[in-house]
Amino acid sequence: MIHKFIHWALDNPLIIILLSLALTCFGGYAFIHVNVEAYPDPAPAIVEVIAKFPGASAEEVERQVTIPLEVALSGMPGLKSSRSKSLFGLAHLRNQFEYGIDFFAARQEVINRLQFVDDLPPGVKPSLSPQSPTGEILRYTLRSPKDAAGNEIYSLNDLKSLQDWFLERQFRRVPRIIDLVSAGGTVKRYEVHPDPESLMHYGITLDQLTKAISDSNANVGGDYLALGQNMLNVRGIGLIGEGLDPMRAEAVLKSHDAREAASYLRAEEQRRIERIRQTVITAIEHLPVRVENVVEGGPERYHDDLVNRGVVVGNQPRMGRISLSHPVLNDSGEELRDENGNRIWVDEPEKVQGIVLLRKGEHSLPALHDLEDKIKELNESQGRMLPDVKIEPYYDRAELIAVTTETVRENLLMGMLLVTVILLMFLSNVRSALIVAINIPLALLFAFAVLYLRGMSANLLSIGAVDFGIIVDSSVIMVENIYRHLSTEEHVELTFKQRILMATQEVERSLFFTTAIMVCAFLPLFTMQGPEGQIFGPMADTYAFALGGALVLALTVAPVLCLYFFKNLKPAPDNALVRSMKTGYLRNLKFCLHHRWLTVGLMIAMVVATGLMLPFLGREFMPELEEGNLWIRGTFPINITLAEAAKQVDVARRVMRKYPEVKVVVSQSGRPDDGTDPTGFYNSEFFVPLKPRGEWPEVKEQFGWMRMFRERRPRTKEELISEMNAELSEQILGVNWNFSQNIRDNVMESLSGVKGDNSVKIFGPDLDKLEQIAEQVKTRLSAIKGIESVGVFRTKGQPNLEIPIDPEKCSKWGASVADVEDVIQTAVGGKPVSTMIEGERRFDITLRWPEDLRSSEEAILNIPIDLSNPQGDESGRSKEAVSATGANTPNLALAGSQITSAFNVVDTTPRRRLRDLVTPLDEKGRQTPQGKFARSGASTIYRENESRLIAVKFSVRGRDLAGAVAEAQNSTKDLFTSPYSAKWSGEFQEMEEAEHRLLMIVPVSLVLVFILLYLAFHNLLDAIMVFSNVLALSMGGVWALLITQTNFSISAAVGFISIFGVAIMDGLLLISYFNQMRLLGKPLEEAILLGAEKRVRPVMMTALTAIFGLLPAALSTKIGAQTQRPLAIVVVGGMLATLFLTRYLMPVLYSFYGHREPSASSGHMAH
Repeated sequence: MIHKFIHWALDNPLIIILLSLALTCFGGYAFIHVNVEAYPDPAPAIVEVIAKFPGASAEEVERQVTIPLEVALSGMPGLKSSRSKSLFGLAHLRNQFEYGIDFFAARQEVINRLQFVDDLPPGVKPSLSPQSPTGEILRYTLRSPKDAAGNEIYSLNDLKSLQDWFLERQFRRVPRIIDLVSAGGTVKRYEVHPDPESLMHYGITLDQLTKAISDSNANVGGDYLALGQNMLNVRGIGLIGEGLDPMRAEAVLKSHDAREAASYLRAEEQRRIERIRQTVITAIEHLPVRVENVVEGGPERYHDDLVNRGVVVGNQPRMGRISLSHPVLNDSGEELRDENGNRIWVDEPEKVQGIVLLRKGEHSLPALHDLEDKIKELNESQGRMLPDVKIEPYYDRAELIAVTTETVRENLLMGMLLVTVILLMFLSNVRSALIVAINIPLALLFAFAVLYLRGMSANLLSIGAVDFGIIVDSSVIMVENIYRHLSTEEHVELTFKQRILMATQEVERSLFFTTAIMVCAFLPLFTMQGPEGQIFGPMADTYAFALGGALVLALTVAPVLCLYFFKNLKPAPDNALVRSMKTGYLRNLKFCLHHRWLTVGLMIAMVVATGLMLPFLGREFMPELEEGNLWIRGTFPINITLAEAAKQVDVARRVMRKYPEVKVVVSQSGRPDDGTDPTGFYNSEFFVPLKPRGEWPEVKEQFGWMRMFRERRPRTKEELISEMNAELSEQILGVNWNFSQNIRDNVMESLSGVKGDNSVKIFGPDLDKLEQIAEQVKTRLSAIKGIESVGVFRTKGQPNLEIPIDPEKCSKWGASVADVEDVIQTAVGGKPVSTMIEGERRFDITLRWPEDLRSSEEAILNIPIDLSNPQGDESGRSKEAVSATGANTPNLALAGSQITSAFNVVDTTPRRRLRDLVTPLDEKGRQTPQGKFARSGASTIYRENESRLIAVKFSVRGRDLAGAVAEAQNSTKDLFTSPYSAKWSGEFQEMEEAEHRLLMIVPVSLVLVFILLYLAFHNLLDAIMVFSNVLALSMGGVWALLITQTNFSISAAVGFISIFGVAIMDGLLLISYFNQMRLLGKPLEEAILLGAEKRVRPVMMTALTAIFGLLPAALSTKIGAQTQRPLAIVVVGGMLATLFLTRYLMPVLYSFYGHREPSASSGHMAH
């Protein structure tokens, strides 16, 4: 069948050429338009659930929210693990499914389960997070105009409102974008600060105030009214502000002056404040009692301090803060410097940030192009955003994609050029080298065409790790054999086309078997699962497409081009290079054959030496892809406030921006308001984009002999991290710093559930005991060489002001627990009583005690509480009067701590102070007057698969991961006794799981290869002999890793898999030659020498093309080269072993058994 296919191609050369041109055009189109990713998404389907429980402690969130949600979501099909965090006011659950489970199917399953959760506290509504490990494709901040004094014209409320209610919706409409995460700024709310004395003076309760505000802010419908032939809808308009949105008013959108727009917004806010103040609560003797009469400041002081007393525009409790430091640029985009040459920086402590998230599985580049258009449209259009507010991106995934793509492009072009030079050197015929060289880009274009048609993405590894020396082996074999036939005097009686056809017939069977063997060798790549499957799966597809395309091209295009290019080819001997190689090789081979036991002994010694060196070969999961940025995390004390954290973060930014390699510094303290990043004020993260390596200043002395070229050099990234870490630790004491990169940090957190590259998770029931064990683990890990940035994710240490309500006291004074809790919630935290509707925007109207009445434990305990059913009236009830609300209230004051006022124009409202209704707890949890209200509680409760845990995170630097963790495991194993256990997670866990899967898959692949070999030779010894070539090439790969001090990783494992096929192919062809010579009756040694001589040129060509095809990738240190470098090193080392080992090993081994009569079919592979 293959013979007929080649025959058809030679009979129809014009069709083949036209099809080749069509492939070139369509492949070129596909190459330009195929989606390219810097890094494939290695995570499985992960669905995150967020549930807010405002004001609740971590323990309450765990009991009332997290555990019910865990129970409801357990048992979902394909669910691998469920991890949760319970912290102040927030529950966050991360449900990780098995690889192969469709993300949207998993998401729908979670949605279905959440519909049946009915035992959550009132007002708690779980929602799904849009987060994805590699979904962050663009980050930006909002630039607000400043006045002459340098102050922001718009408030943080304005910018945050613009972000949440306008920009978020705009970006969601961009195709492929799932959501926008907003951080920084403040969420506006209208606050009413009641004055306790004024409430008591007028006999007004908090419930009355709440109801008055709520009832005065509504529209109602009165059905319709028929007036003649017309129908009119009857509506009662009572909304505060008429429900109009001042931010979308013409006075704002059409304004060209930001100050005018901001003044209009402030005036509209004051108009709404005035409306709230004028709201009537009740009437006393026909005189209205308004809100302004019972709030802080009252009506008399209202005009003296308009915006800061009584009713104000405030904000929700802040969960986080975004700050930005950036250098000042001139109009040309160059950094401005002072007289000392230092960069001039602008520090903006308060910014509003947006993080645009890509929908999982979508393509980045088209989305980024659409986002670029959307941002340009919003920035340039009039009347869309607030005047002079601009969107300023500071991180764009397109930059990383462009840099990595450029690295791959350089490596590919250099590799293709080197392969072409090698072909030219050995064939010494420009036309033959050109034929093979033409098939290199055609094979690449064929692969891109298939990727494009299947809607698949190309990425750094899928393109950059393809060795074109291996890909075009089939073309090398085909063209070399045709060239050899036509350059001799053999079969001159045949026509030119017949001689080409005869040459192709000789190799067609070997091409088929070698390609089949190559595919079987790549079987582990196709069957990989887990993160390594996500990363290397696209590479396997690209390799398969390129191999298939190269085979088709070798069977069609190569013979057709030979038909045209070799017409006037004259017989020519081998060139000087090939002749010298043959002479030297045959001389050395004769020596080895005459001293074969010495040769075998040396080989055994090398195998033993390699085996002895294996323990010194470090292991890691994957080399870290250089992203061109730093992601720095600082862990502060658990009880730090946002304000104090902000001060320390400002110091950290000043330290970071001192380094000339830093482009921008963006800091985030706390978490976004939507809870997508569950953490507290103690966690501060810094995103630090770095300048291109070519712009790093030379500040370090050069190493050793390199001083001959230049005395100074730039810092390495490791040196930058080390120096920055040391200075941060010196400037800010007691803070643990962790250094990673943006994408890597997100990926590792999604896979392990911990913010760190690696961690040891300690499981157990008691939080105090977990903290104790974690401290011991931290101490021991810190003493291990190579383990750095050790830190404990604290679960305890959060100070709480716990106010236990005493049922006996409540019963004595006639107060209900609900009354007391309602007052605590309202007075301290602020209780929404209504909603301010401003167009499409919604803002809470909140009751909250004035700050000086809730700023300390003593002030909170003195909060007055209205008694709905007063008891314990020591002085009796001699007289009753009717209050403004018609309720009976005592005319006489109660004894004890009862609050009274001589100016009460109605009567006294029965009240007690909060301290009269509560009793603190002692250390054993019993209510006693000797207890304390201030107690330490849990800050964050971590759970995994429904068990509590504490995590100790760490990083490994300057040492292999496996060795460091093995020492750490041995050092800490005595700390974990039942019911406490440990699990080593993160990159180490992924490495072990990947290696375990490879140990299962690779043997299956090799067995299939062995079966194909047996089918090719029908001889067990021949099959074993060829199989031994794998061992020799593997030794070359191992020594290449050892010499370059490169750790064994999944990338290196893929390199070994790549050379297995080449090793088998070379061995198969060589043994076939030997058998063919033996079948022709040649003596054993002569048969070996003749067969080896024939294979000198093709073996050298295939080996050197494979070496030089990936040599640029093996030597590259640019951004994007890190993940493919171990693969390239293994391939280069393995193919060097082919040149110096297998060319001698296999003939020597064959000499031990080659005297037997080979089977008739065992030489059919030779050509």
